[in-house]
Amino acid sequence: MALKKLQHIEIEDDFKLIGIHCQLDGYKLAFNLNKFLKISLENFDYKIVIDNVEYTFEMFKHDSETYNTKIYLFSNKSYGNIPSFEPNLFDTINSSVYLIDEKKNIDFFLKIEGGGFNYVSMINKIQGISMVQSSYLVNLKRPKSKYNLIFE
Repeated sequence: MALKKLQHIEIEDDFKLIGIHCQLDGYKLAFNLNKFLKISLENFDYKIVIDNVEYTFEMFKHDSETYNTKIYLFSNKSYGNIPSFEPNLFDTINSSVYLIDEKKNIDFFLKIEGGGFNYVSMINKIQGISMVQSSYLVNLKRPKSKYNLIFE
């Protein structure tokens, strides 16, 4: 029996990731980021299936052809319903999953593809939003987390 060796595909870090701790809903955070950063984040759903359970993450996207950049705001946590196999009062069991499992304490991420941004200034503007506790650049160590950040 022949063995097949899978090659590891290296993903280039051609993006920056800002972690945001806040108590705002996604649409309110997107509205404030649009106002403070002078961008235009638009809503779209990002769905993934893990163990036959569909999870939908809040996601907003800004695409600037002028500056050749894409900015994504997305929630780190999503909830799904697992069908129950035992007859009981509840038909489903709620479960949660993290898009970036190694950073469970972060509520939202801002992924910036392309360059030309002053990230320190951007982080300071984000921290100026009420209900945002903190924001900072995030460095991912696990390759699996980087694979989860390929949206298109």
